[in-house]
Amino acid sequence: MSVDRNSTNWCGWGWQASRYDFKGHRDYFLSWIGARLGVDALHTSTPPVSPESIELPATRLTDADLQALSVAAGGADAMTTAPRARLLRALGRSLPDLLRLRRGDLPYAPDAVVLPASEAAVAAIMQLCREHDWAVVPLGGGSSVVGGIEPIDPRGRPVISLDMTRMCAMVSFCPQDRCATFQAGIYGPDLEATLAQKGWELGHVPQSFEFSTLGGWVATRSSGQQSNQYGDIADMVVSCRVVTPEGIVATWNGPVSAAGPDLDQFIAGSEGTLGVITEVTVHIHPKPKTHKINAVLFPDFALGSAALSDIVGAGLRMSYMRLSDEVETETYLKMSGPKLIQDMGLSALRVLGYGENKCVALVGTEGDPETVDREVGEAMAIAKRHRGLSLGGGPAKNWHRDRYMHPYMRDDLLDAGIATETHETAVPWSRVAAVREDVRASIHSAVKAQGLKAHVFAHLSHSYPTGTCIYFVLMYPVDAKDSIGQWKPIKAAICDAVVRNGGTISHHHGVGLDHKAWLVHEKGVAGMKLMAAACKAMDPTGICNPGKLLDT
Repeated sequence: MSVDRNSTNWCGWGWQASRYDFKGHRDYFLSWIGARLGVDALHTSTPPVSPESIELPATRLTDADLQALSVAAGGADAMTTAPRARLLRALGRSLPDLLRLRRGDLPYAPDAVVLPASEAAVAAIMQLCREHDWAVVPLGGGSSVVGGIEPIDPRGRPVISLDMTRMCAMVSFCPQDRCATFQAGIYGPDLEATLAQKGWELGHVPQSFEFSTLGGWVATRSSGQQSNQYGDIADMVVSCRVVTPEGIVATWNGPVSAAGPDLDQFIAGSEGTLGVITEVTVHIHPKPKTHKINAVLFPDFALGSAALSDIVGAGLRMSYMRLSDEVETETYLKMSGPKLIQDMGLSALRVLGYGENKCVALVGTEGDPETVDREVGEAMAIAKRHRGLSLGGGPAKNWHRDRYMHPYMRDDLLDAGIATETHETAVPWSRVAAVREDVRASIHSAVKAQGLKAHVFAHLSHSYPTGTCIYFVLMYPVDAKDSIGQWKPIKAAICDAVVRNGGTISHHHGVGLDHKAWLVHEKGVAGMKLMAAACKAMDPTGICNPGKLLDT
C-alpha cells in the first residue's frame, strides 16, 4: 500500500475520500457534543478554502540552484517546485496545522522538494545544502502533530523538504538473527506486508500506521498500540544509518554492547536534528497465530488504573491494554449512536455500582492460542479482583476494526466548528490521578477564560512496570477570527500542568516546535547543553531541521 500524496487529504487526515461517519449517526453525535459545548454544531458549516486559492511564497532558489539540486537528487523527476508538491509538505497534521491549512494561511512553504531514491543521493543533497547554507527538513509520512516538519528556518535560509518515501525497500532479511533491514522511507503497511510474505512481522502499529514511515517512527520515538507486548520503536531498533553534514553515522549491528553510550538510543528521538535516517535494522518476530481482546467494565477510573498496573506488575505482556475514563467511555457510546438494548443493559448495571463513573478497558494479547488463552485469563482474573466485569469480545472487535479511522473525526468536527486537540504524557502510576485531574482542570479553566466550554476525556495506554501513558483529548468551539491565538493558551495550560506533575512533555508524539519550550523541565539545563553539543558536532552550521527540538 504505497501512499500517493496526491490521493491524501491536503488539509486533513488520511485519504481524501475517507471520512469518519460516526457509524451512520453523525447528526446524533453532533447534537450531543454541541449541547455539551453550548453551540449548534449540527447546523454549523465551516468548510476549508480550496487549495487552488492558496498563494505560496515564491521559491528563493535560482534556476542554477534548482538545477544543482536536481542533479544531486538524482534527476529531474527527483526534484520539484510545483505548488501542490510544496503545499503537501508545508505542514504536518496537528490542530494548528489543520487550522492554518483550512483557511489557507501559509506564510511559508519549502523552497523545493527533493525525493532521493538512494543513500548516495541523500548524501549529495546534504553536501549541497551545507555548501549553500540551505536548511534541510527530512520528511516521511508527514503525520507530525507537534510542528516537527514545518519548513522554516530561524535564520531565514531557504528550506529544502527531503521526502524519503522513494526509499522504501527491504534491504535484508535474516530470520536466524530475527532481524530485517529497511530503507527509512517505507510506510507501515508496506513494511508489514513485506514481512508477512515471509511469515514474520514487526508489530509496531501507531494510530498513524497507514500514513507514517519507519524513519519517522525512529526520529520521534514512536509507540504503537501493541507496545505493551513488543515495546516502543526504540526497543525494536537494532541499528541504523544516518546521513549527517559531517558524514554517515552507522551504528553497530548486534544484540547488545557496553562500549560506551548507545548511539541508537540517541538517534531515536533526534527528530532530524542530527541528520537524515536512511536505513534501520529492526527486531522482528514470527506472525502470531491468533489474538484475543476482551472489554472490561470498571466502576471507576481508579479501580481500572489499579488493575492495569497489577497486570503489568504480574509480568503479563498484553498487546492491547487501554483504559478509557468515564468521559471517554460516554463519548464513545454516543459516537456509536442510540442503542436501546445497550442502554437498558448499562442502566441495569447501576444497581451493582457501575454508574456515571464507569470506565471500559480493552485487555488482550496475541501469539499461539494456548498462551493467549492463559495470559488473557490471568489478566481477567486480576481485573476481576478490582471489580472488573467482563463484557466479552464484541466491543473490542469494534475498536480493533475502527482504530485507524478515529483521526478522521477531527476533520468532521472542524467542519462543524469544533476543534479537537490531543496531548499525551507518561507518569508514574502514583501520579496518574493527579495529572489527570490537573490537566482536565487546566483545560476547562483556559477555555472558560475565553467564554467557552470544553469537553475533555482521557485514556491509559502503553503501560510499563513503573508507570503509564495517559492520553488526553479535548474538544472546544473554534474562534474563527483567531483560532491559533485561541489554541496557544490552551496548549500552554496543558503543558504547564503536565510538567507541574512530573510528566514527560511527550510520550510518543515528539517535541517539534509545539513542545520545545517545556523540554528543559525534563532534561535539565546541563542535559540540554549535552544534546545541543551532539547536534553541533554532526551539524556545525545548523541546517538539519532547524528550530525543532532545540534552539539553533
